[in-house]
Amino acid sequence: MKAKGLHLFLLIVLLLSSTSMAAYAQQTGEGTAGYATSKSSVTGFVFDSEGEPLPGVTVKIPKKNVATVTDINGAFSIHGNTGDIISFSYIGKKPADLKATVGSPMRVILDDDTETITEVVVTGIVNKDKNSFTGSASTFTAEELKMVGVQNPIASLAALDPAFNVLTNELAGSDPNHMPDINIRGKSSVIGTRDDAVNDPNQPLFIVDGFESSLEAVYNMDVNRIASMTILKDAASTAIYGSKAANGVVVVETVKPKAGQLRFNYSGSAAVSTPDLTSYNLMNASEKLEFERLAGRYTAGWGAGPNDYVTLSQKYNEYLANVQSGVDTYWLSVPLRTGWTQKHDVYVDGGSNGFMFGIGANYSGTTGVMKDSKRNSYGGKLDLIYRLNKLQFSNKFSATHTSSQDPVVEYNQYASANPYYKKYDENGDISRWLENSDFARAANPLYNASLNSRKKKSDLMLTNYFIVEYNPIHQLRVRGKFGLTHTTNDGENFVSPEDTRFDSYDRTRKGSFTSTNQKSTRYDASFTAIYADVFGKHRINFAGDFKASQNKSLTQGYNVVGFPEGNYTYPSFSNGYPEGGVPTYYEDTQRSTNLLATLNYAYDNRYLVDANYALSGSSVFGSTKKFTNTWSVGLGWNIMNEKFFRDAFPYVSMLKLRASIGNPGNQGFDSARSLITYKFLYNSFNYFGNSTILDQFGNRDLKWQTTIDRNIGVDFRTERVNFEFDYYDKNTDPLLIGVSVPLSTGITGLWNTNLGIQKSRGILASAQYYILRNLKDRLTWSVRGTLRHENIKLDKLNGVLDDLNQVGKNTTTKRYFDGADPDAIWAVQSAGIDPANGKEMFIKKDGSYTYDYDPDDETIVGNTRAKVEGSFGTNFNYRGLTLSLNFSYKIGGKAFNEALFNKVENITSSQMIYNQDKRAFYDRWQKPGDHAQFKNIADKVPTPMSSRFVQLNNVLSFQSLNVSYDFYEFATRMKLESLRLSFYCNDLFWWSTIKQERGTAYPFARSYTLALSFSF
Repeated sequence: MKAKGLHLFLLIVLLLSSTSMAAYAQQTGEGTAGYATSKSSVTGFVFDSEGEPLPGVTVKIPKKNVATVTDINGAFSIHGNTGDIISFSYIGKKPADLKATVGSPMRVILDDDTETITEVVVTGIVNKDKNSFTGSASTFTAEELKMVGVQNPIASLAALDPAFNVLTNELAGSDPNHMPDINIRGKSSVIGTRDDAVNDPNQPLFIVDGFESSLEAVYNMDVNRIASMTILKDAASTAIYGSKAANGVVVVETVKPKAGQLRFNYSGSAAVSTPDLTSYNLMNASEKLEFERLAGRYTAGWGAGPNDYVTLSQKYNEYLANVQSGVDTYWLSVPLRTGWTQKHDVYVDGGSNGFMFGIGANYSGTTGVMKDSKRNSYGGKLDLIYRLNKLQFSNKFSATHTSSQDPVVEYNQYASANPYYKKYDENGDISRWLENSDFARAANPLYNASLNSRKKKSDLMLTNYFIVEYNPIHQLRVRGKFGLTHTTNDGENFVSPEDTRFDSYDRTRKGSFTSTNQKSTRYDASFTAIYADVFGKHRINFAGDFKASQNKSLTQGYNVVGFPEGNYTYPSFSNGYPEGGVPTYYEDTQRSTNLLATLNYAYDNRYLVDANYALSGSSVFGSTKKFTNTWSVGLGWNIMNEKFFRDAFPYVSMLKLRASIGNPGNQGFDSARSLITYKFLYNSFNYFGNSTILDQFGNRDLKWQTTIDRNIGVDFRTERVNFEFDYYDKNTDPLLIGVSVPLSTGITGLWNTNLGIQKSRGILASAQYYILRNLKDRLTWSVRGTLRHENIKLDKLNGVLDDLNQVGKNTTTKRYFDGADPDAIWAVQSAGIDPANGKEMFIKKDGSYTYDYDPDDETIVGNTRAKVEGSFGTNFNYRGLTLSLNFSYKIGGKAFNEALFNKVENITSSQMIYNQDKRAFYDRWQKPGDHAQFKNIADKVPTPMSSRFVQLNNVLSFQSLNVSYDFYEFATRMKLESLRLSFYCNDLFWWSTIKQERGTAYPFARSYTLALSFSF
């Protein structure tokens, strides 16, 4: 009675602590088979090394060809006799062969097998044995992620898998508050990249502990709290998520509490970051002044008349005196500092097999390499697991608060300041203007940064995941899940009225304050039934899953202007809204459902089948297209299990051929795209009241964007060699794009419709070779490499985007034509600079040469996507010592060099107040006979876009260096379970065949990290 009362009390505590929501328990294994009822049966329990029951362990007596699987409590019963050899196997554990005993339950412990831990494919719904899985997926443990770094898991994942591509942001650099752009196996949509205000239609789906999550939530995770990360790539692996999986899926499993004595785990790191300015190639003071003289700035013609000669000469002599006196301001370093990051994570867990708990707290503080740049994050979590007979309840609650601040003055404003200007005036004060005269007017960025302007954000995220599992019989497991995620995002941006940008404004309009607030609440509920059994050589795993979710958000904000000078920075001091300005208020509700059936079948572990079918509904699309179906089929052949192959190649432990096809969908779009909306005209009234006009012409027939995804792959492994290869063919039909409409409709935006096809084909390959592999002496040395290649083509656009292409001539290099690659670079071909006169010669489509630029002569002159890209590295381990080096590369891509286009040429008289690239001084044509890459230094005519600015962009990057040591003996003497000290260097160098500025709004940085972790 006391035991039952205790069980009931613990159950009540668990339910109350989750506020009627409960949590998550990772479902492992493939299900269970039925109990034997004969008197000659062997019974027992299987546990892991921590004493936790293992469900889903395959229990087999090979001699009698009978098998079963353990239930949720790790229990098994199988027909057998005393002395029979029983084989126990489980993914991620070392197999065991033991003699059977009849009459008393066996107690079996399976130890972790670090060599095969990644053989389980964590899908977030049903975990699968990779040996019987036909999809393309990669799983990385926390140890593998930490081989690259401990700053954020996204960067680690990009270095380990060729399919996971983090796009380099040349603008944001190493800004700690900027979220990266990510895609898996290329883009599935031609609609832009991620923006702070809209969804990214190319971003993968993120799943954390079985529930949908966000990129920012994963980005903020401490690597030490992650158990594994799995990338699902092809249709056979992603189709279980139906209409949301066309861009791939990233599944994150966090660490869960373990049974046993109370355990304390700590991990912490301290990092120092230094700016990387090697890509900048700006003039010094003397070079810039001489460039201006040669360009004719101090002679008539650059905005000055012939009567201004005296003034021009005086200005030149004034600047020359500054230079000769030693003024050479290095503006690049002015807003920079050494950045610091510290992270701390504490997790305490323990309990019995019936009740386990885990309590954790974490802190991350970052000061960026730019002054006034920082990001702080605090978090806490509570994990509870309770088992009662055939029931298991679990709850995961977490709370994270993040505050951030960004510089009000972007880095490019410092980089563009002329070096012959002084930072301070004669009294040592920061001057408002570097120069303020009729000749030139240049603001001092240091002055604007010294004001009481601010740009801040504050975010709060609360999540609660509850899961209940029930095993009515060994073969059947049912599971219910409920998740709640609430986020609040607040932002404010105040610009002082003394900022130079307001110099020409009326006093009542100087200064601005912008406030934004967004709240969202997401509900997820699902019910899953999993049936698994083994019939001789037949192994079947069937699951049905129903999901329903709702995400309701509210976005509101306002902008006010007109502030008095001084410390009056809050909106109550403002003069009101700007002319025509009103507050913003936007409500958005998105609902979706998904009904899934998934089947995994294996015959004799040789012939494999995966099949998935899902019916999905979403409110994002048109009222006539709310539902769609997605499906996938995968086939596999484990050649290594064929007798003829085993006999001939016994050293090959894995050789599998697999192929899959399916049509996952994409819901990464704004829900308002299908809605017709109107707006009021407050200066126009009629008999019925306020007039309205059409604001957005919604498309009620807007279809789902689905992708036919075909994949063929091979997995090969021996004791020393691991190799994986995939060929994929993705056909997105139809695309969802925005097209312009005639102005006569009254619509100023785009009309969203389904149009066109995007075809993507590519290959992915990864290989690892062990030069040394002596597990007995704990000695391994391996080298590895990955490779990615892709081709993309658009079709069936039928000229609808011709207006966009026409507007883009000589302003962008992107075009959208049938049969063309969306990443192609379009420009007029250039024959170079004529040595006789310093003018550019262009090549027309008929091959003739001309000095006259014609945008109709543009053609494809390159592609921004590399022909081949990937990573390579080496890992060395010896008795606790670990050394890891990781590099990335890109070969064969091209880029339009913006630095050449804007800072070597196209330098107008108004841009003379800004510093320029050294090549404008050294490499421009100056006199007849010069063989120069760039035109006449005194030529003021705007330069059009041509192939002269398109350059080969081969890249080599040293991503990370890691040296770690596990103090096994010392930890034992100190009665610690583990003790590790690690040192990391990240982004040590970046080399490219193209010379252009990187990190223009925020510089890139190198980081050096010292990390410590221990547990007891």
